[in-house]
Amino acid sequence: MSVEFGEIIEPSTRAFWDDYDESEDGAAPLLLYEWDWLNEDNTEQKIDNVKLLLILEGQAISSFVGTAVLKGRSPICRLNNGSTSIYYNPDKATLICLSEEKDLNNFGRITEKLVHWLGSAEQVAAISFQPSVMHKGTSSRETEEACFIRAINGQVKTIPELEAPNVIAGISAGALSYRKFKDLEASAYVCYLDSSVLDSVSTKPILRLLNSLSVDCDLSYQLKFVDGSNLYV
Repeated sequence: MSVEFGEIIEPSTRAFWDDYDESEDGAAPLLLYEWDWLNEDNTEQKIDNVKLLLILEGQAISSFVGTAVLKGRSPICRLNNGSTSIYYNPDKATLICLSEEKDLNNFGRITEKLVHWLGSAEQVAAISFQPSVMHKGTSSRETEEACFIRAINGQVKTIPELEAPNVIAGISAGALSYRKFKDLEASAYVCYLDSSVLDSVSTKPILRLLNSLSVDCDLSYQLKFVDGSNLYV
């Protein structure tokens, strides 16, 4: 069966929907998502000149992204619920969405809050950080790598395309689906990692990817060790 990316396949019976309706009884109300603007007046900042909207999502990535990509830049806004922030580099006209959201139920609503930029940005690229065990069909060579990358509609020709039955989820999937149905181009990259701790080895291919996307970032990343403890930052 041929399935288009982002296509919604409805079940053939009512059984699924009956179970779904029952599960909603007594469910907690959904949280409202609004942008908290972090300027002096706490007012919305109009940003329409966006050449690249870059989405970076995954667990425990803020230290790496903050150091190597954002270089200490402060967010212009963040969602009042969850863990999603927006950063803007006016010199490169690059808008960066950094998310460490865990709740699968919130990805759709977070994507909705990005719709304005998803529609107006000249380019959209999403990078999702995932454990390597999530990849199906990993070769013996790749199992020895600290990080390997797969792409959907990739612009970097050296990166292989993601093959079935592997899928992407989260904001990345929402962003690609939105751009697809608006007849706009977008690309997504999944970085499969052998460890949740990002270090100088595992971030090498990620930084090469970012440089290939013309993102202003460091050429290398060094994991810092906190003296007197067993914690990395």
